[in-house]
Amino acid sequence: MHLDDERLQRLLDGELRGAREGEARAHLAGCEICRGRLAEAGREQAEVFGALRALDRPAEAVTVDTIVARARRSVPSSSRPVAVARLAWAAGFAVALVLGGIAFALPGSPLRAWVAALAGWNAPARTQTPAPSPVAEVAGLSVAPGERLVVSFLHARAGGQVRVVWSDGAEVEVRAPRGAATFESGTQTLRVDDLQPVTYEVRVPREAPEIEIQVAGVSLFHKVGERVTAPAPNAAGEYLLPLEPVHR
Repeated sequence: MHLDDERLQRLLDGELRGAREGEARAHLAGCEICRGRLAEAGREQAEVFGALRALDRPAEAVTVDTIVARARRSVPSSSRPVAVARLAWAAGFAVALVLGGIAFALPGSPLRAWVAALAGWNAPARTQTPAPSPVAEVAGLSVAPGERLVVSFLHARAGGQVRVVWSDGAEVEVRAPRGAATFESGTQTLRVDDLQPVTYEVRVPREAPEIEIQVAGVSLFHKVGERVTAPAPNAAGEYLLPLEPVHR
């Protein structure tokens, strides 16, 4: 069984630790296919880094179209299909960084390793305009829910909460301040090892068949079709679930 794309990307970004890193590297030692996939991912990421560095110019109007057009001229023709496709995705994020100073990326995404490079990408060399104030970086994980998905927060930590919001996307997303938790996806589960009592955000697709959110094994939110079993939502339609210990 080969390593999945998410694990390869985490390994490339230096995010696997301990036994998980050891298992992945042991597999790579005996699997030529996965070694090739890892090498290809590294080449693609290096090409995009090079394309972004080549775009460094005095400040001007920043649009996704101009970023991608320049990338086509910067990337070798043999690598354009992959590198430019990835850059088109990164370009929109680059615009957000330049305009808002926001650093957000989910684990397993190539954007995560590019945040530092993108943050200063369009800063002009001769300007008196102060840099935007730093914004706390966010981490998380997104997965396709399938027919049923359980989002399990492993601990009940006083002072923390889970904010559940609806989305029109296709995947369930869990977000938290970087370093507040670790995330792991499995069969019909998304486990959150909540290390700190902070506010976690769970974005639930409206069209998902069944989503359940548990805290320390206790179900606090359960969506089946259009029926939702949970505390009453607030005025914005969000569900605020306390991470306090629950006794039932």
